[in-house]
Amino acid sequence: MARLKDLLESPGIKLAEITEHLRKSTHYQRIEEALELGKAHQSRLWELAKDGEALSLDYLVPAEVKPLDPQPFEGKNSLPVWTRFQKVFYRTSNGEIAGYNNSSAHWLIGWGYYITEQSWKDKKELAVNYMKLPDEKPVNWPEIKSNTKGFSILVYGNMVDFLRWVSEDVVIGRATRKGEKIMNNWFLLCRKFPRK
Repeated sequence: MARLKDLLESPGIKLAEITEHLRKSTHYQRIEEALELGKAHQSRLWELAKDGEALSLDYLVPAEVKPLDPQPFEGKNSLPVWTRFQKVFYRTSNGEIAGYNNSSAHWLIGWGYYITEQSWKDKKELAVNYMKLPDEKPVNWPEIKSNTKGFSILVYGNMVDFLRWVSEDVVIGRATRKGEKIMNNWFLLCRKFPRK
């Protein structure tokens, strides 16, 4: 059976075929195949996902989930180092969708807290906005700190990531500066636990 990366290397592949492949895969397979995609695969998937469904904030944190209940996504980015990470989302008590990045590089670049919003550029997309910080976090999580101090500014400073729908459990993202300067950096997120 073809793997996700094989499909993305196939001429003429459509998003619907990618979505169906992911739907038929076990959850473990989805995570495994998503996390083996490199920069070229992620770039192509981003373009294919233009035809995807609209993303809502409930996709990341379902409406029935209680405030401050973490919703982790396994991640793989296209950077040359520290490619594996988790984006962990949660709903604040005032209804905002916030989160942070759980990365092995946190000791150097920080935790990268953010607020996630509906995109102002494309209403089908979501915007992970590192220029906005939440007012609260789950108990025992790392301290919320500015993304514009120390080495954090090199990674999270003025960063806005845009997300596109790929399947019920997978989204593809692309990084920008201030939502305007498009960067040649992509990342894939796969829900760590299947949605009930």
